[in-house]
Amino acid sequence: MLKKILESTLGSLTSSELKEILDLATADIKVNRVDFGKWTSLKQAINIAASCHSALKRGRVA
Repeated sequence: MLKKILESTLGSLTSSELKEILDLATADIKVNRVDFGKWTSLKQAINIAASCHSALKRGRVA
């Protein structure tokens, strides 16, 4: 389900790209939200994953 939602937002993703994005998003959520006692909605998680995707793309181009 999450893969379909991300692909509708970001375009097609390979399995390795999806894994990298989800790993980065999970780490971001743990550090910036869970540690402060905040909840993360699905919409927020999608936005965080999209930001991680943008960061990964910038890193590959540079």
